[in-house]
Amino acid sequence: MSEHLPQKKDSQLNDWNSFFQFFNERPMRNILESIDQFFQNSNLRPGFKVNIQEESDKYIIFAELPGIKKEQIDIQILQNSVTISINQSEYESYQDENVHIFSKRQSFRNISRTIPMYHQIQVQKAKASYRNGLLKIILPKKSGKKIPLED
Repeated sequence: MSEHLPQKKDSQLNDWNSFFQFFNERPMRNILESIDQFFQNSNLRPGFKVNIQEESDKYIIFAELPGIKKEQIDIQILQNSVTISINQSEYESYQDENVHIFSKRQSFRNISRTIPMYHQIQVQKAKASYRNGLLKIILPKKSGKKIPLED
């Protein structure tokens, strides 16, 4: 009787095993990082590499932006997130009056990344610097009020 029942293929079973193994090997907090890396490294949309370091009193964000000029970078900071935007535009014109050739070319490229923060940020004390294609943003965390425990 079991001869007539369809049997699962080994490859399908291996696919499911590798799927579940992914969740067993990686902690849940790294799933968002994995998803971010997938989109960052894929051809689905352009992006740039970002590294976030968290210390007890601040966040430090590093963004790799090779070939980008300082004037092309826009940083928007809210209480729980930071958005880094790159706005590139190029305009090229060629003109040869002897042959009556005129050529114009214009291109635009806009890239944006929003980085959520788990702690609120002191927006007024945020600092940013840009050198040699590396953007560094320092975001001090807001500290909560400590209350004493009553007996």
